[in-house]
Amino acid sequence: MPFPGRSPSVPRLEPVDRLPVPPAPDARRRGLALKHALDRLGAAAAVVVVAPVLLVTAVGLKLFTSGPVFMRDRRIGRDGRSFQMLTFPPLPFLQRWSIDQVPQLVNILRGQMSFVGPRPERPEFVELFGANLRRHDQPRRVRPGITGWSQLQGLTGRAPLAERVRWDDWYVENWSLRLDAKIVFLTVRDVCRGVHLVRAD
Repeated sequence: MPFPGRSPSVPRLEPVDRLPVPPAPDARRRGLALKHALDRLGAAAAVVVVAPVLLVTAVGLKLFTSGPVFMRDRRIGRDGRSFQMLTFPPLPFLQRWSIDQVPQLVNILRGQMSFVGPRPERPEFVELFGANLRRHDQPRRVRPGITGWSQLQGLTGRAPLAERVRWDDWYVENWSLRLDAKIVFLTVRDVCRGVHLVRAD
């Protein structure tokens, strides 16, 4: 699938000739099975590592805010199934280091999300635009991710939906473990710089 067009205001990350070639169908199925296994193993390990952060954040929110500790947003996942996506409230000091997204590790453990994948869209967007955007259901063929190719382009919830779908569609068509590793590396790099790219508006 050709590399999607992009807005001139968003910097291009990588020339297309340096990106991975999509795997053959059998290799893709084996790769996706490995991806899902690594997701759950990685999420379980991450929960142990970040447990102190989760605990301190949850206690702080309980003591110093009047709202709920966890936000639950209905999103559309793989094969059009809905699920409750967990986040901490979108407070600036949590968003600065993307701590608000950490509860989504629970969604990964439940098999609802992946570390890397298309954006988890709101049901109303899927229903409203699904009939009007070509292949809008394409990203729903895989589990949505905490981070992804479209997020790295700066295409969060306020970006045009058609633009986000093009990048998610390109990711699904050209998926590989190597591409996932690249996205994880770039996400960690940007989060360490204080760039909040994994927001799922």
